[in-house]
Amino acid sequence: MMLLLLLTAPFFGLFYYVAAVQSALPPRRWALLGCLFGPAVLPLFMAKRRWSLVCARGMKYSLWHA
Repeated sequence: MMLLLLLTAPFFGLFYYVAAVQSALPPRRWALLGCLFGPAVLPLFMAKRRWSLVCARGMKYSLWHA
């Protein structure tokens, strides 16, 4: 089990690094969290990404136009 975690940690770190760069979030922080906690960080990452988008666009801007 530990071997599996050690082998997948760099993959998740790279995944979160690339996703953070694309989302304009601090990439080193998310890469470290990805290496340490793996896929458990995904809900936190999605919430932070959404919040930064709302802060950048404002509360009155709708993502889906009717």
